[in-house]
Order: sequence, then structure tokens, then C-alpha cells
Amino acid sequence: MNHSLIIDEVLAHPQDVSWLPWAVQYFFFIGIAACAALFACVLHWRKQETPELENMTLLIALTCAITAPLALTADLHQTARVWHFYAFPTPWSWMPWGALFLPLFTGFLGLWFLAQHVKRLTLKSYSVTKWLALGSALSAIGLLIYTGREVSVVQARPVWFSYAFPVAMFLSALQTFLALLISVSKSEGTLARKLARGQIVTLVALALVVVAWASGNTLSGSAIRQWLDVASSAQHDAIGWVVLWLISLVLCTLVLRNPLSLPLRIVLALSAMALCWLMRWTLLIQVQTVPKFNAQFNPYTLPSGTDGWLAIVGTFGLWIALIIIVREALNAIARRMQHG
Repeated sequence: MNHSLIIDEVLAHPQDVSWLPWAVQYFFFIGIAACAALFACVLHWRKQETPELENMTLLIALTCAITAPLALTADLHQTARVWHFYAFPTPWSWMPWGALFLPLFTGFLGLWFLAQHVKRLTLKSYSVTKWLALGSALSAIGLLIYTGREVSVVQARPVWFSYAFPVAMFLSALQTFLALLISVSKSEGTLARKLARGQIVTLVALALVVVAWASGNTLSGSAIRQWLDVASSAQHDAIGWVVLWLISLVLCTLVLRNPLSLPLRIVLALSAMALCWLMRWTLLIQVQTVPKFNAQFNPYTLPSGTDGWLAIVGTFGLWIALIIIVREALNAIARRMQHG
């Protein structure tokens, strides 16, 4: 009696990441822009007017809102196909909702920014700005929901599959926006302390959400714990989260006691931005190295070209350039009007 042994060999090819660093840049800037728009809307609708704070908030929101979609179009690879979202709508998917909310948000925000500065230069008030502010806030909420849910509905990536994902993304962006406002506000006075209290509350809420997410008895929580057990890169990123969170929290606490010098306020802004960015890098890029259909990890090496370091540095450079261009343009117009 012949017994034959059949051996099937399965070859698993490492999977390339589909979302490149451009996506991290988009999620980073659009989160800050949306939080800034919500904050500016509250400032605009309340009875006590704070035009300087509102204008600074709108500057952060507008420059981030311009930078974010440019990064997104670079990540889409085939940007000419964007019109398919409008020609062939699929409302049951989250992606087309982004194609709706993003231009609405940028449009409302741009018109609000222009109306606000026309009011500042001409000393004329316009009631339409209240509705532009409301439209910006509503579209910002839509963007926050869309950017969170387009990722957290993916069951093939268990780490993403959680309602905690969009909440953590929102809180990390909010604490970054508050840190940016602290860095550009006057060190004396109550404003910096109020912003610092808000950032402390946001940081504590962020920590509670992340701990509950990672320790929860859910598919996503189990996947996070397994990932931390076997992947050294995940452990290193987690340590980075904790270190940056502690730096931001300590500096915020110092703001409550004594005014911070400009260098320390810049450190606070940089640490908050680094925390926000690292969270997105870990969850959007590093999670893609965890295989979906094979038994090996898929290594990812950050290249130096336009799909790597150049994309990251260039996007931040674009944002800084936009801030300088917009501020200098407004100052030039103000000087021209002042001198007739």
C-alpha cells in the first residue's frame, strides 16, 4: 500500500502600505483646522468679542485647511479621478462624504476669514459672518466624523476597528490647537491660563480614551495588546506617546503657575504637535505593517523622496509659508489703507 505525502508550500509576499505619509499629513492638518474652526465659531457667537483671538484662530484654521487637501490629493495617486466622487455618488461609503465636506469647509472658512478682515479694515460689521461661522463649524463636525469613521469601519485592520479611534484623533488635534494658541498668545494675563486648563483637560481625556481603548475587551483592544507584545516598533511608538504626553502636561501645568517664556511656549507647541503627529503615524502607517492575510510582518522603510521625508518636511514648510504669506499680505493691505 503506497502512502503519498503531499506538501503544499505557501509563499507570502510582504504587502506594501497603501496609505503613504501624505495621509498622515492630511489627518494631522485637517484635525487642527476643524478644531480651530469650532473654537472660532464659539468665539464669534458669544456676546463678548475677542477679535484678535478670533483672527488668530481663523489664521490657523485657514492655513491648515489649505495645506490638508493638498496633502490628500498627493496621497490619492490619481487625483484626476476626484470628479468620480461627484459623478458616481456612493453615499453608503464614507469617502464621498469627504469629497462633500472638504470643499464646503474650505469655502465657508475662506469666506469667513475674508469677511472678518474686511470688517477689521473697514470697521463695518456684516451679519453674514455669523452664518459663515456656523457653516464652517457644521462642516468641521462633518469632517471630524468622516475622517474618523473612514478608518474605524475597516474590520480588516482590527486595531482601527473601534469608535475610540475618531475620539482619540479629535482630542489629539484639539490639544495641539490649544498649544498653538498658547504659543502665540501673550504670556501674561488670564487667556494663556484658560487655554492651558483646556489643554490639560483634553490631555487627560485623551489618556483615558487611549487606556480604555487598549485595555478594553474588544477586537481592537485585543489587537493592540497583541501588537504591543510582538512588535518592537509599536512599543517604541507607545513610549514616544507617553513621553510627549508628559512633556505637554508638565508645560501646561507650569503655565497655570507662572507665565512661560517664548522658548518654552514653542517647546509646548512642538511637543503637542509631535504627539498629535506620532499618534497618526503609528495608527495610520505602522498599523499597515501588521499583515492582514499572511503570517509575517510587512516592513516599511521611510524613503527620502516625495513619498517619504520630503513629503513630511515639505508639507510643514508649506503650512509655515502660508502663515507668513497671509499675515504679510494682510499687513500690507492694512498699511496701504492707513496711508490712503
